Parts: sequence; C-alpha cells; structure tokens
Amino acid sequence: MDRRQMVVQRVREFFGERLEDVLHMARQDRQELRGWQEPAHLRAAVRRTIREEGSPEAAAERAALGTLEFGRNAAEPDRGQQREGTGQLLEAGISGLEKTARNTPNEISAEEVLGLECLLLLYARPALLVSEGRLGSVPPFWNLLEDQREDIEMAQRGVGRLELLGHPEYDWAGTAFLVNENTLLTTRRIAELFTENRGDSWQFRPGITAWMSYRSAYQSVASAGYRVRSVIGVHDRYDLALLEVERPQLNGTAPTPLALAALPPQQLENRPVYLIGYPVRDARRNEPESLARIFRDVYNVKRVLPGLLRGTLTFHELQLLRHDAAPLGQTTGAPVIDLETHQVLGIQTCSRYLESGTAVPLYVLRDDPLLRRAGVTFAEATVQDRQALTEQIERLSRSRYWNDVRSFVADLYQRAFGTSPVSPSRQGG
Repeated sequence: MDRRQMVVQRVREFFGERLEDVLHMARQDRQELRGWQEPAHLRAAVRRTIREEGSPEAAAERAALGTLEFGRNAAEPDRGQQREGTGQLLEAGISGLEKTARNTPNEISAEEVLGLECLLLLYARPALLVSEGRLGSVPPFWNLLEDQREDIEMAQRGVGRLELLGHPEYDWAGTAFLVNENTLLTTRRIAELFTENRGDSWQFRPGITAWMSYRSAYQSVASAGYRVRSVIGVHDRYDLALLEVERPQLNGTAPTPLALAALPPQQLENRPVYLIGYPVRDARRNEPESLARIFRDVYNVKRVLPGLLRGTLTFHELQLLRHDAAPLGQTTGAPVIDLETHQVLGIQTCSRYLESGTAVPLYVLRDDPLLRRAGVTFAEATVQDRQALTEQIERLSRSRYWNDVRSFVADLYQRAFGTSPVSPSRQGG
C-alpha cells in the first residue's frame, strides 16, 4: 500500500460518516486563520505549545519580552508564517477530503495527501496539550472529550514521566502512572533503561537514579520531587514493570492513582478511549519537512490522545489490545483509558505513525501474583455505581459523623473502584 492509499484509508476509517462535518470544520478554521489568531484547538496541536506552557518564570520572561520571539531554530517559521503554512495545509486537506467524499482518490495529489495528514492530526486523532493540569481546547470532532473534561483532568494527575539522573544517554525514560499511592506501572523496556536483573532481583544501574515528574512540560530532575525508590518487580511474560515511588503530598491537585478495570468492556470494537502520555517522535516516521516543522512541538510534553479500540490480537499466547489513539509518535507506558468509565484498560507498548497501537490489557492480570503482591487494586464498579456512591459520600461529608466514617468510606471506595475518593475538604487544597 503506497502512502496515498494508506492516508485515504485512514481518513475513511477515522472520519467515517462525518466527512461532511470535518469539511465544514476545516473550512471554518481556514477562514479564521486569515485573521490574526489561530482557533484555540489548532494552537493546542501545533508548535509553540511547549514554549507557551512552560514555568511561571518562563511566563514572566515572556511578559517582559512582549511578543518578540527569541531563540527560534534555523529555518523555523515565525508565527505569521506558521499560521499561513497551517492554512495552506488546510486548503490542500479540504481539496483532498472533497475528492475522498466523491470517491475519486486517484485524483488526489501529493500536496493533498499532505493536507489530509494534517486533517488527521488536527481533527481525527489530535494530541491535546495538558497545561497546568488543564486539558487544552478540544476540536469539535471530539466534543465528547469536552463533556468528560473533569474526569480526564483528574486522571492526568496520576500520569507522569520517569526522569533520569546520571544516565549517559537519556534525560528521561518514558511514561508511567500511579496504580496505588506509592506504586508506578510502566513497561519492562522503560525500566530496563535504568535497572538491571541481578539474578533474584532487579536493581538500579550503578550511578543512575530515577524521579517521577507529573508535570506537563519538560521538568528538570532537581524539581521533579518524587524519587523512585526501588523495583517491585518485572513481569515474566508481559511488557510490564512495577516501581515503588515516594507518596505524593495530599492537596487539591495532588497526583491520584488511576483505577484499573477488572473486566473488559462488553463491546471492545470502536469503543472510545484516550491515552495520557508524552509522545516521542517515531524515528521510523517519514513525514515531509513542511508538516514536521508545524507539528514538531507536540513531542516530549504531556498530551491527551483520543481514539478507538480496534479489538484484540493474540501473540505467542499473550492477549493484546489494538487501538488507534496514538498515530503521532511513541507513547510507551501510557495508560489506555476507557472514556466512559475512566478506568485503565491497558498500558501502551508500541505504535507507529498513522497505524494501530498495541497495549497490554490489564484486566487479564487481575489475579496476577506480581500485581497482587504490589497491592494493585482493580475496579469493578459501573459508572452508575460510582455516581451513586459519590453522592452518598458528599451527603456524609456534610454530617457531624463524617470524621468517624471517613476512613471506612475511603477503604470501601478503594476496594470498589481502585482509587480513593477526594473529600470536599481536600478539593480546595
């Protein structure tokens, strides 16, 4: 299959019966790009986001410098050039999408193929920035994410990046996420970057320490804050590793453990999911330079990547999940989260540009000895159960008996949902 055929196939798979809706969105965004500002959801997917997100110190520096841009790389377009470049890609994508809708894919030019790739990355499978704990603007195609914004922003708190000190090659290893208050789940391949098997146990490589940063942008080790203490275990069959990490401080925005699904959804095919991770550029990706210059800064910062499950596959007697939620780059170690229940269905192991990704389904490990030994809890409650119990907790929190029953409720909630409730007294910090 050549590049044009692959891209047209992805357009039909990802957009489905909504081709006309996407055409309307793209035309409207192209018109807005003729002004001075990009639509908010475009700014959440193209370059400059890593600089706009940054630290408070960087924000103060930007305010002092005004609108001037310093430190642009050689040949990097300025804001006006980038805006116009995005507009030209949208125009080419609109033309290619019209030909796809008319079922004349052989008439699509190379420029229109490039434009279709742009539409896929902006609308079908966007990489939405997480900044200061908040989800970036959502394209209309994925307004379902907007409806679930609060739960997604809660889930992203427990996802972070393993940063390394003393490693000769890497500043960071990959994505990991909390599965209880002091346990991280990541992949074996990520753990092998800074640990090694010494016969009966896994130990850190000499001179290397690892830290967990839950922040959105690139974070130096000195301020990461949560040290990885030890390796709890590495799975002997699946690409999984469990690490002991310092407990997060309890406040209104503290990292919170993610709930692992005890059972698979009744319907896996085409079920909406999302990943939370730090996309890394796939070295096998071969997109044209004009596209790379616009989308390059989606990498190495925390992103939410929506998509759909594409069923399961069996590889050497191992059951794996397939999905299309990470078509941009590598997101190894990211949790694959059900958009309805916000329970973790799997952990990402590999993906390729515009192709299906593969994840380890965690529900098949519900009774696994390694996870049981680490105290990993699986959630069995439905959305309705969770809503009912949350309402009961809120009523109890307003009664004079709250202090007496809080610990009991927290334990019950942990066993039911795999995570602890956030009481109203903690929500404000």
